[in-house]
Amino acid sequence: MLELRLMRTVLRIGGLDGLNAAPLQWGLDAAAGAGVELVLRSPAASAAALAAGDTDVALIPSIELAHLTGMKVIPGLCVAARRRVRSVILLSRGTPEELRTVAVDETSRTSVALLRILLARRFGVTPQFVPAPPDPAVMMSTADGALLIADAALRAPTGHWQIHDLAELWFQWTGLPFVFALWAVRPGVETDRVEPLLRRARESGLRALPQLVAEHATRDGNPAGPELTAYLGELLHYSLGPAEEESLRLFFAEAHALGLLPQPAALHFTATPAGNVQALAGGTP
Repeated sequence: MLELRLMRTVLRIGGLDGLNAAPLQWGLDAAAGAGVELVLRSPAASAAALAAGDTDVALIPSIELAHLTGMKVIPGLCVAARRRVRSVILLSRGTPEELRTVAVDETSRTSVALLRILLARRFGVTPQFVPAPPDPAVMMSTADGALLIADAALRAPTGHWQIHDLAELWFQWTGLPFVFALWAVRPGVETDRVEPLLRRARESGLRALPQLVAEHATRDGNPAGPELTAYLGELLHYSLGPAEEESLRLFFAEAHALGLLPQPAALHFTATPAGNVQALAGGTP
């Protein structure tokens, strides 16, 4: 019984294995001695682990919230892009209106849904989507366009094809930032410990941006340090405020209208100590 009680004190956190989520997860792996277990997964796998009860709180792609029952959102925290993101892109030979087939990396259903919405609602096309490994050369050899996300998008060669930034297209269409991921908590998990832990991780991560950039800029294929600094510190932001909430609700409504969701997802937040989501979020710069 003692062993069971000890196991239950461990907070199981599911993080994302992409660079864009790194500032939200800074130091969580080092908190293991304080009863925290952090496991990094792909976006789809992170949502699946939360649904299966393998994690207590997880950073999940936005659209996965609609597929998970009873989950609550940690207020004030997310991975979002104000106008442009660089790590979620559409490659094409011609204009988006000319697309007939699109090869897609399906590891993030949020990005796939966002592309479907933009192509249908903004460009009036509904091309065939074909699953493919995240290799631009392979994808473009079999399709008119290719959806790349995360590190594969950051490393994509320029000059070969047209590059369309999906967050930028969304902002041009809606005037809103786009939210790619958020923290969700499964039912029954006490959040008094979770919320302060995740907020401290974000603040530590933002202070540690130079170290994050230095670590990732040395990896093969990644952009140079200044580009990564701009990506993490300017293109992305990590505050879930009113504009981000409005964007999420519009995204869910559009996905439902296209039949991508059985119903629009509702945003149910955990309680906040100060009762002020905007203050906790730090606002939207």
